[in-house]
This record gives sequence, C-alpha cells and structure tokens, in this order.
Amino acid sequence: MRVCLHLDPSRLLRWHLWLAEALAEVPGNEVSCTFGSDRHPMPRICRLLLELERLVYGVREDGATDSVPAALRALAPSSSTPDVVINLSGEKPVTNARRVLTPHFNGIAGEIGAMAALANGEDLLVELHDTTCPWSPWAARPASADRDVLAVTLDGTLSCAVLLILKAVREDKRSVASEAARPRTSGLPGGSAALRWAGGTIASKAARLLNIIAKGGRMWGVGWRLDEGKSLLDRGKAVFKMLAADADSYLADPFPFSHRGQTFIFVEQYSHRKKRGCIAVVTANRDGTAGEPRIVLEEAHHLSYPFVFERDGQIWMIPESGAARNVSLYRAIEFPYRWAREACLIDRVEAYDCTPLFRDGHPWFFVSPRRWRSSSWDMLDIYSAESLTGAWVPHAANPILIDASLSRPAGAFIEHRGQILRPVQNCSRGYGDAVTLCRIDALGPSEFAQAPVGVIRAKGFGCHTYNRSSGLEVIDVFGRVGQLREVTATCEPFSAAVSASVERQPAWSSVSAGFG
Repeated sequence: MRVCLHLDPSRLLRWHLWLAEALAEVPGNEVSCTFGSDRHPMPRICRLLLELERLVYGVREDGATDSVPAALRALAPSSSTPDVVINLSGEKPVTNARRVLTPHFNGIAGEIGAMAALANGEDLLVELHDTTCPWSPWAARPASADRDVLAVTLDGTLSCAVLLILKAVREDKRSVASEAARPRTSGLPGGSAALRWAGGTIASKAARLLNIIAKGGRMWGVGWRLDEGKSLLDRGKAVFKMLAADADSYLADPFPFSHRGQTFIFVEQYSHRKKRGCIAVVTANRDGTAGEPRIVLEEAHHLSYPFVFERDGQIWMIPESGAARNVSLYRAIEFPYRWAREACLIDRVEAYDCTPLFRDGHPWFFVSPRRWRSSSWDMLDIYSAESLTGAWVPHAANPILIDASLSRPAGAFIEHRGQILRPVQNCSRGYGDAVTLCRIDALGPSEFAQAPVGVIRAKGFGCHTYNRSSGLEVIDVFGRVGQLREVTATCEPFSAAVSASVERQPAWSSVSAGFG
C-alpha cells in the first residue's frame, strides 16, 4: 500500500515520525511524504508553555510535539499516486488519492485543538475524518494523564492518534467500537488567557503540594467485607472495612482468594522508599479481623494487580509487570507465601492489568497496552491462546478500544444474574475515578462487543478495582485514607431498561472467570 503523509513544513513533529515509522514497519507499505504550501506553525505561546513545564515539572525533552524536521524531510517524496493520504497539515492536499484521512482534535485540525481543549477543561476526543465514509469519522477518547501538565497529556493524546490512524489504514472500514459523539469544539485561547492558565496551573499545583504536606497525602487504600449472601451488586450499597498499611507504603489492587477454608486478599503493596510495588497477602478472618500484609512476591521492577486463580489443579498468579515490558505467569510453590516464575506469556510488550477469561476451555487475555507516550489507561487489546502458556494471538481488531472510560481492566470477570460482566476503570476525568461494569455481548477472533450497565463508586473517593470470591468482597479507594476505618461504596445501574436487559440475556454455557 502506498501511504503518503501530507505535512506542514513549519510543523514537523515527533509524533508524525512515530506514525511514519509504524506505517513503514507493516509489510507491503511504501511510506512517502509531501509538504503543503501554507505554513501554520505552533503558536509561540504554546512552545513557551511546554518549555516552562519542563523547567517546573521536569518533563522529558523528547516529547510528541518536539520538532524533528531532518528525520521527516528524509522520507522519500511521493513518486506516484498514493492509495492513502494522511493529512497532517490542516490544509486540503492536492491529490487524487482514493482515500484521505484527516485527524481533528476536539473539532480542530492540528495539535492545537488538543491544547485548547485541555486549557478549557474539556474531555479529549480524536476524530479521524475519512473520505471513504465522511458521515462517520473514526474516533478515540484518550485519557488525560495529568491535566495540570500539558506535555504529558499531549504525549498520550498524540500516541492514541497514531494508533487510531494505524487502525484505520489497516482495516479500511468503519469499526463499531470507534463510534462517538462529537464534543463541543473550542478555539485557541489568546496569549493572555494562555499565560493566565499557565500561571494558574503552577499556582494550583503548588497549593496542592502544600495541602498534601499539611494534611497528609492522598493515596490508595483497600476495603473489604465478608457477606456470604448478597454482593454489592445485589445490595446497591455496602460498607467496607479498611485494611491497615504501614507508614512507608499503601495498598491497592485487591484480589480475594479462598483456599482450604481460609480467605486471603492479595494486594499491591507500594513502598515509597523503594519507589515500586510488590505483591503482598493479607489473611481475612471470619470474625471480621484481618492480618498484617506480608510480602510474597517482589522483583526489581514494579508489580501490581495480582490476578490469582486456580487452573489444572494449580494456583497461579499473573501480576502486572508493565515496567518490565512483559506479562509473566507465576505458580504457587507453597500457597500463599512462595511463588515461582513459571513462564513469560508475552514479551517486549508494555501491557497492564492482564485479566484472563476462560471460555470453552481456552483463555482470552484482556490487557491495556502502552505505546509511545500514551497512558496505560485508555486502550484495550485482547489476545487468545490454546492453553494458559500457549502463544498469544492478537485479536483482529486490536486495539479494540481507545476510550479512557471503557478500556482498562478493573478486576476479574463477574458472573452475575446469568451474564458476564467486565469491571472497567473509568479514567475519563483522571486515573481511578470509578469502576464501570460492562456486559460482554460478543467475543470471538474478529468480534467483540460490550455494553456499560452500571457503575461502582466509593463515596468521597476514587475507586479502580472491584472483586468478589466466596463471599469476600474487595475494592480499593483513592484519597486521604490514612486514618480511614471504613468506606461506603454504591453500585448503580445506568438505567432501569439496561438493568432489565441484563436479566433477560442468556448466559454463556461454559465460562470461567478464573476465580478461586
């Protein structure tokens, strides 16, 4: 396929190079470039803001919006009519190409649309206008990794834009998962407004830091409850006791597991001193008391999200190890305190919160990948395998979703009222805001469909993990949890109609979520 990037010669940016290199890696692709006649350089005030952030926040210098003119000008010029033109200049390219793709950011062509949206506090939306289906653009909703730091969120947004363009070029058709409503568009703030925004950002950041020092920092904590009868999903509201953590650490990502009549809670225990997480276990007693966290798995890199499950007569764990760019499988040698690394399931991939689903005897793996400078919150990839340690086969539609509100896993799959529900982190307004419950409607080698049916919230706190097994129910919450003894969580359906449809849908005949 002949793919041509149409560029503004005054705005040759690193994310354009990411796109060119990724397209060139696809067998059969021939990547070239042309340059527009108009020049619309990034406004100087935006450059000043980015440079100021580097000084104040220590942002890395090789970001998505850095200028790399030499590398892009080295691309071969187009020598024939391209099959696809990717218009990154903002002006209409002079070409008779069969297909033209033009990215817009919150309704505005060019990166400035994303900057303006962030300055105005808007949710982010990337739309890729496609001349082969002009009535319905491809769309992605990136996460806002840090709304206070423009460069960080821009890196993530433009990384998602690269993935959306790659998906559109590859599939050459509309994707059900990409439909989205167009948001209110915004204009570029004027110079004085941008300066006021930058000053306000820095002042508010400083104020928050002072507040953290004065009142104690915000962090994650884990809540738990034992109820053999009804779950939070049935009750709609429940009170959770908080697990205690020591002064150097916090607890998050709880997973319950029962073994030989005893219940355990596996958690991430993050050490501020070591600046990384490890996996710990807590004994949850039937009298309502809990033991102290005890570390059971530690590596040189960060570990979290300890997905523990039983399969083939063994107890296994797949912790999140995105920092090591792999997904590893551990087996219990002496449950629950001794574990051995059994296999590397996938290597050289930065994947987060791997959540297996066993259907008809075969596993599916749901993960949130991180590519280039994207966040790890806003994309969903699915893989399948013939066995637990078999070769992972990527889903034909990967990335399945680019949506901060409906992508990253938030716990094990749930069998509830004859349906399979997928807990999902809602990161549309920030990391770990709430847990959305999505009903799985279709899953196959080339298909996937889910529908949001409810939401779990912790009153006054963020929440990004929910799990239940053998009457032991756990959540985690984000906020000032240092002195917190209990927290109230709610589970609400999105609508009565959706809730009723959940009860009417038939269940899969053979599904295991991998619970103990």
